[in-house]
Amino acid sequence: MNELNTTNLTASYEAPLVRLSVEGPIDKEETAQAMEWFETLGESVESYQLYLEIPKMHFPDLGSVRKTFLSLADIMRGLEACGKCAVVTDSPFLRSTAKIEGTAMPQMSVDSFGIVELAKAEEWLETA
Repeated sequence: MNELNTTNLTASYEAPLVRLSVEGPIDKEETAQAMEWFETLGESVESYQLYLEIPKMHFPDLGSVRKTFLSLADIMRGLEACGKCAVVTDSPFLRSTAKIEGTAMPQMSVDSFGIVELAKAEEWLETA
């Protein structure tokens, strides 16, 4: 599976983990590209876990962080093959938002972690 590289999104797949990094606000075109990338992945992969890193330092303000995360949540709702998603961010607001949004995604477990908890997030993704 080829990597996804846009201005502010990078995604790669190494079984069983998808790493999605967000490096700034994403627009509708990037959202569409990400949806297409995940759709292609879902055609060839039965299940995977998602590691989503979204540091707030790449955003001009908290509103743009929230808008981007909600766009990502729209993508995540369609990820039937994703069993777990670890949201890693330095924003307490986004960690709370991730947990709330996760309740609207019954097909996957969602948890959030601080940037300094990278190992903990990866360990959580590896547990059944």
